[in-house]
Amino acid sequence: MILESIIEELTEHKGLFELAVILSLVYYIALTVAQWKIFEKAGEKGWKSLIPFYSVFVGHHIVGMRHFWFILDMALWVFEIFMEVFKVRPLWLEDVLLAIAIIITLIMEIIHIMKMCYCFTKSERFGIGLFVLPPVFSLILAFDKSEYNLPRSHPEHYSAKYK
Repeated sequence: MILESIIEELTEHKGLFELAVILSLVYYIALTVAQWKIFEKAGEKGWKSLIPFYSVFVGHHIVGMRHFWFILDMALWVFEIFMEVFKVRPLWLEDVLLAIAIIITLIMEIIHIMKMCYCFTKSERFGIGLFVLPPVFSLILAFDKSEYNLPRSHPEHYSAKYK
């Protein structure tokens, strides 16, 4: 509904639509490059950031989040798609359920960002920037001199500690 009205408005103004497409491409290219470098900094192969669901799994692994978070993340994505495809009646119930799913997704994203800041010894303010302006702060994180530190909750932390 909102997306359809935005697309309709942009198609009426061709120059504005082209600008939106160009800005979207720049946004996603910057995020892709940054994600690739962050994965490499963390000791993973950069190409893993290109595979849609696998990149989320590896991203959770890098910051030390358990598999439960990945399963919950995927379940919420499937739930949101399900709610969009099969319209639930009454409509207010659909809105409430989607709002709850979005809130849970945002909370998980904030946890992931803060754990990532911890792994790269960044402050909470940097985490806020990473949440608000992902391409800019992701590129900073990817190309600055910070080093990856294995989080305490990471499985390899325990195996290295007890060898």
